[in-house]
Amino acid sequence: MSQIGRRVRAAVNPVSTAATRWWCHSALRHMLTGYGPTARQRRFIRRGMPQSPGRTPSAEQMKARAAAIDKLAQ
Repeated sequence: MSQIGRRVRAAVNPVSTAATRWWCHSALRHMLTGYGPTARQRRFIRRGMPQSPGRTPSAEQMKARAAAIDKLAQ
């Protein structure tokens, strides 16, 4: 690999990475293609998902769910 090629790649990679990150999380992508995060999902990406203790099910809740699924499978 030539020295010039390495320098070009070193200059282009950060710009390319930034452009890709922007495109993946942009409203324009969602508007043009229908794919990608919605406005609500982008808010969660920026702020981080809220972590509340009530969201994690307890062991008893998990056992009850497993029993209900087993009951449906029979």
